[in-house]
Amino acid sequence: MRNFLQLVCAPLRLGCLFGLYFFSMNSVHAQQQQNLPVFALVGYQAFALRVSDIDRSVRFYSDVFGAAPVRDAKRATYALGTSNQHFILSEAEGDEPLGFAWIGLGVRNFDRQSVIEALSQLGFSPIEAQEQRPLTRAMRFWSDEKWGQDALFFADAEGIVYRVMSTDDCGACAPAASAAGLFSAQGINHFTNFVANYERGNRLFFEGLGLGILAYQGPTSPTVSLGDGLQFLMYVGGTDNSSPSVPGRTDHVSLSVAEFDVEAIRTRLTSYGLAPSDGQRPPRALTHWVSLRQPNRGGVVGGTPEVYFSDPDGLAIQIQDAGYCGGGGYLGDQCD
Repeated sequence: MRNFLQLVCAPLRLGCLFGLYFFSMNSVHAQQQQNLPVFALVGYQAFALRVSDIDRSVRFYSDVFGAAPVRDAKRATYALGTSNQHFILSEAEGDEPLGFAWIGLGVRNFDRQSVIEALSQLGFSPIEAQEQRPLTRAMRFWSDEKWGQDALFFADAEGIVYRVMSTDDCGACAPAASAAGLFSAQGINHFTNFVANYERGNRLFFEGLGLGILAYQGPTSPTVSLGDGLQFLMYVGGTDNSSPSVPGRTDHVSLSVAEFDVEAIRTRLTSYGLAPSDGQRPPRALTHWVSLRQPNRGGVVGGTPEVYFSDPDGLAIQIQDAGYCGGGGYLGDQCD
């Protein structure tokens, strides 16, 4: 099949490179899936944000999502929709950086020892929680009881931290939204990570876990499908093969919302006090903006609108239609 594609593409040169790349990537994935460790990844379960002032952030997110969290002095947990998905606000301590503390991956029939064995098969080695640092934790796993008795974490080759969780974990089961917020969050759609080498970031999920491609946001920018046809993970960066000198970071999370209407959402954000912005990175605190993803990045002619806002610490949150999969069409819901 590959020889056939090369024969057909020969006179067309660049016009077929995209097709050859897609075929090659999926061939690799199909070969890898024949001998995979047991790791029944279902999708996203949760995420945690480190914030500078927990009370201020609770006021903000409670207003935005119309929800009351389960909380204590330094932490607050919000439900997302009616599933067990949730997110946690945690007040930063000491030299902890503000931003995404970890991304939670849901595993069916979670068994701690089985997950540890699977991580070991994938090339990860253990480290003590107090010893892990942004540039030393790559390809390591650890436990951290401050997040729960069975809290198990690993960092990928770029230093992005993931938590492996049971799909039954509801994060203390915070109540669903009960008040009128600016919009209703239905669940987690995707995360985008900024790294030194995007291919190295993708490798764990494509080759190690045997996940496939959901869409392309550019000829060499595949998104990792989490399996339900909507959730995905994206690594953005260069191709530096040396060890990272700067750890990767999660730039933003995207949440699915009901009744996605760009102008209505932006009007509500402005009325609440967020200022319109041009989308500079890193974003200023309490702003909102729209990015129009053009056809060269898999969007529609005229641009697929992607809506963002930043919280009191300048952390970016994207909100999209419930059918958004990072693909084509005005709503980004075309991922064939």
